[in-house]
Amino acid sequence: MSKRLWLSGLIVAVSVLGLICSEILCRSMVFHRAVGRMAGRGQLVAITHGKGIYQDDLDGLEATESDLVLAENLRRAASSESIDASRIDREISLLTAEFGNDKAFDRALRSSGLSILSLREKIAKQLRGLDWLERQIAPGTAVTELECRKFYDAHAELFAQPIRYRASHLFLAAHEETPPEVVEEKTKAIDALAVRVSGGEAFSQLAAETSEDEATKSRGGDLGFFSASRVPSEFFAEVQKLRTGETSKPFRSHLGFHILRLDEIKSAHQLTFEEARAEISVALANERRVSSA
Repeated sequence: MSKRLWLSGLIVAVSVLGLICSEILCRSMVFHRAVGRMAGRGQLVAITHGKGIYQDDLDGLEATESDLVLAENLRRAASSESIDASRIDREISLLTAEFGNDKAFDRALRSSGLSILSLREKIAKQLRGLDWLERQIAPGTAVTELECRKFYDAHAELFAQPIRYRASHLFLAAHEETPPEVVEEKTKAIDALAVRVSGGEAFSQLAAETSEDEATKSRGGDLGFFSASRVPSEFFAEVQKLRTGETSKPFRSHLGFHILRLDEIKSAHQLTFEEARAEISVALANERRVSSA
């Protein structure tokens, strides 16, 4: 059974309980066009719970009429779900981090025609829907500790952690097709930054002021922990040359110019069952959700 059919069945079940009113699909093309002109949003496609869904709501999306009707029905079913404000705050924080800093996030909001309040409401609606769906399917996805243990024992190799490094970097963008004159300019700039680092200026402050990696400059260039498989090979080769606390000479990867500081090393080790149990439980529960859809 496809996910859409499964979700349709779920909504049908709810409607039987009286939680959702059945949608009205308008069949008159004249009516569609007339209402669409009045709304200024293209042809009317469907009405669900008194709310119109218009062609403009579909344009540019991979949604169908039934997708939007189902989404509206889900919103109605989940409307009574209570969402703690701290969960919305966390989602906002994660979104902000994706843009590097508050100013970039605010610019993205404005360009999208959203206010922080409207964004919070959109997030709340999504969380309510997820919580409601979770409650419907949770009884069939419960995972026991014995099941987690069996999975761990059968797939121990999955929980072998490679050596991981934590580093910070100063970065100036210069991909492989960058014009020569720009490369020359960036070369001089990274060399000048190396002089400032060796002169004792704070690495984190220089990263905040000069790095062109928008994702890390707001946290002093901190890249977090990574293993060989997560970064370019030429970048990892430079990391391996350093001792904790040391700073590299300027070097170039296929992305641009870097100066690295190695902050911490975590040795390779095997995760214990206790360390891996939560992740295993989530993975097995998700697999059951998919297989039941």
